[in-house]
Amino acid sequence: MAYKFGITQNHENQRYRHTNLFRKEIRSDWSRITIAPKEKHVALMLEIMKNWPGPYGILYVLKVPRRDHQAARYQSPEPCSYEELEHFACTFQEYFEGDARHHIWFADIPSGSQLVYDNHDLIYSYGQDEEVVAVLKTKGFEEGNPIIPSPHVHCYNQEFDTKEDDIMKYFEWIEFPLQEQHDNP
Repeated sequence: MAYKFGITQNHENQRYRHTNLFRKEIRSDWSRITIAPKEKHVALMLEIMKNWPGPYGILYVLKVPRRDHQAARYQSPEPCSYEELEHFACTFQEYFEGDARHHIWFADIPSGSQLVYDNHDLIYSYGQDEEVVAVLKTKGFEEGNPIIPSPHVHCYNQEFDTKEDDIMKYFEWIEFPLQEQHDNP
């Protein structure tokens, strides 16, 4: 089974799983919740998003293409409904959860709230903190300190190469250059 994020132990790569933790971070100009799910990342994102009013935006950040595509930020051309967001997320769920070549951002346009699922198998939530924490607690998440182990590996799995093609055909994406300062949550 393919996985996106792992550790190296005894000279072998192994899948790394987080342990259903979250951490709230508050800065002078922003706050966020770092979420470290053990599994079902996309389902958790959708559960959080269904309480946000919408419409929604999607940003697909392709960092390490394995096909004939440009490493870039790809924005959905129009806002979408929850049902359209859910269809997109479920269509590519296995790809998002099983390959590290990308990040995916879902945004609630009216509030500016965002969920970012990164290549370290972490989800970052910006906005609506109390509501997000409430959902996490109902799912059994505990407050703690999610970590990114070091050393670690990102897996770019050949079995998902056609999914990279499929996602690039899904919308008539609006392409922007990568912005390293913004593309690493």
